[in-house]
Amino acid sequence: MSDTLFERLAAANPERGLHLFEDFGSRPSFLAYRAMPERIAASAEHFRAQGIRPGDRILFPFETSEAVILSFFGLMALGAVPFSVKPFILSTPKAAYRDFLSRLSSRHGVSHILDVPSLRSLELSLVRVPLPPAGARLAGALPRVPDEDALAFVQFSSGSTAFPKGVPITWRNLHANLRMIQNQGGLCAQDRCVSWLPLYHDMGLVGGMLACMEGHCDSLLTPPMSFLMDPMGWLEFLSEHRATLAVIPNFAIDYTLKILNGLGPEELQELALSALRTVYLGSEPINIANLERFTALLAPQGLRREAIKPCYGMAEVVLMVSCVGDEGWRTVTGPNGQPAISVGRPLSEFEVRLRTEEGRVSEERELGQIELRSGSLAQAYYADERPLRGEEGFYPTGDLGFMQGGELFITGRLNDRIKINGQSYFSSDFEQAIERLAFIRSGRSAVIQAQGRVVVLAEVSHPEVLEQRAVGQRQVASTILEAMGVTVAPEDVLFIRYGQLPKTSSGKLQRRAITEAYEQGHIRVATPGDLRVDLLKLRARRLVLGSVLEVRQWGERWLQSGVAWLRQGKDRLVAGVWPRPPS
Repeated sequence: MSDTLFERLAAANPERGLHLFEDFGSRPSFLAYRAMPERIAASAEHFRAQGIRPGDRILFPFETSEAVILSFFGLMALGAVPFSVKPFILSTPKAAYRDFLSRLSSRHGVSHILDVPSLRSLELSLVRVPLPPAGARLAGALPRVPDEDALAFVQFSSGSTAFPKGVPITWRNLHANLRMIQNQGGLCAQDRCVSWLPLYHDMGLVGGMLACMEGHCDSLLTPPMSFLMDPMGWLEFLSEHRATLAVIPNFAIDYTLKILNGLGPEELQELALSALRTVYLGSEPINIANLERFTALLAPQGLRREAIKPCYGMAEVVLMVSCVGDEGWRTVTGPNGQPAISVGRPLSEFEVRLRTEEGRVSEERELGQIELRSGSLAQAYYADERPLRGEEGFYPTGDLGFMQGGELFITGRLNDRIKINGQSYFSSDFEQAIERLAFIRSGRSAVIQAQGRVVVLAEVSHPEVLEQRAVGQRQVASTILEAMGVTVAPEDVLFIRYGQLPKTSSGKLQRRAITEAYEQGHIRVATPGDLRVDLLKLRARRLVLGSVLEVRQWGERWLQSGVAWLRQGKDRLVAGVWPRPPS
């Protein structure tokens, strides 16, 4: 068997590859794995001609397109180092995005940036490097086989507690983790994987694309916006393409469920999800109640409970640490009295231990911080002198959990822990409880501990809630008491204006920044009038984004119609009859 990723591409079935869609309704472009080495070699030559040399570092806004994907591999084949970062999107203020790039540039001494389409409207002080020409290939050329200890690319941590840290991904660690995923999941040429996750995120890049290349199975990729605009379209897409694999965060379950809850069985009867054998579910805390509801609603459409496989991973190890196997997921009551979901047995390549606050190794079912050693763990953060590992070579992940029966259960982040009378609770458990209330916006609440009190910050869905604010506050407090056994003063439940709960590029709440903003008095409580303004802004933004998507779909339909008309005309010309143009 060929060992490197580039060698495996050259050995793939020519009918397997990347299918790139602009949205769930568009026609894809197809990039066959077998053809990619020639395209990658041409991309490398393009960047060489632009003055890029081995070892050069380039900021890489990772959009989901053929040109950008080939640029990623071309730079790596050349020996340059892409710094995978989020691209600019319309909802991000230009100044904030420029500041983000500027901080990365100054921190890591990077002066070049790949000139992707989303940057065209931005003025930047960085040197723009153009994309390779469309269709470029070097016939018969093969990318060089990289040194295993060389740097392949830099992946950034989520940045939930601090500015994102660069994780250097070596070819050795990349190949090692891809083989672990392959051995765990048994990906094969008959599989079809669907992913709309961003490629600047480890789960989207490694789980949704690179693992498919390693396993020689089709990868069907769409931009993240396609899911945000059309979650039901995602289910229909899975059904239409008979997908066997999918890669999602918990957010996908919560977001889609809001649509599913309003539909009747007759509106779902066209869905056929029985081909799905694995839905990798990771990246953030799992809302168990919503997952149960999601699987129950889609069971009549063939979705098997065992197909949902919670997993655990991080950029520091490239991606995967553990994943539930074919036996399916299970829940238990954790040491803190709250339900916890298994993320499977740790992969055998890793040494995993948990340590208590006192520093001793946790016993069975005892809460502790998860520590990792061996496997594909990075040696250090990029250009950061602070050690990633301790004296014994273990990396403290900052995640808390427990082991039971050889399986790992994640309960939360160390910095997201709320301690009350010596007992540990986790913010995500509070947030999942209150978001079951219909008037709390899903994914738009944060529960923090400040000045010794538990404080709830939540966005509500309609102004009427604020006209009877005290009633809503008491409902939230009552829900927390019932679900968590914790008393929260109603006056510490704040219904806030939209857009004050910052998240990382992977969608995790930045709770430290939220707590600081609260303690400094920067969180603004919403009035009914404020909320009406916020709702108008939200609808306007959705309208703009929806219009962009609709124009793209309309353009695609027009193009297909025009192509059909031209083909028909060619046939008629041969027959001596000219067709009427499409109306």
